[in-house]
Amino acid sequence: MKITKTVIFLCHLSLILFVSLSCSEEKEVAPEAQDKGIDLVQARKEIDENVKQFSEDFKNADSLALAGHYASDGTFGSIKKEDLASAWGSMIRNAVKSGTPEIQFTTNSIFSDGEYLVEIGRYEFLDKDKNVKSEGKYLVVWKQEGGNWKMYRDIGL
Repeated sequence: MKITKTVIFLCHLSLILFVSLSCSEEKEVAPEAQDKGIDLVQARKEIDENVKQFSEDFKNADSLALAGHYASDGTFGSIKKEDLASAWGSMIRNAVKSGTPEIQFTTNSIFSDGEYLVEIGRYEFLDKDKNVKSEGKYLVVWKQEGGNWKMYRDIGL
């Protein structure tokens, strides 16, 4: 049962990724009020707050706080939870050296399989004058841990 649910989720995720990445115009997709027991409207609010705090933690060069946004078994690309604080510290130092001390996130869509949330969005590295110096796309799979949404998988696209 669990394997079938995971396979279905991964198939849905692949289809959504394909569709969203093949579209040239990105739009925010309004979440449905309910999706298999998860209130997506409330979850979206919580994710938006988490993403906002993540940007602040990056700006404040707080790699420990950044690592705290991840689930106990969370990963950023291939970096495991136990190495996240060090990895984010290195990324912050590189961003400051390159003149891009801030990162801003824009969520384009969020959906759920009833257990996880999937967020697809864009990120921008900003210089001190708020000019965009680098940008890209990301996908985050969120899961609940201790009553809070935590990043389970964080992947740049």
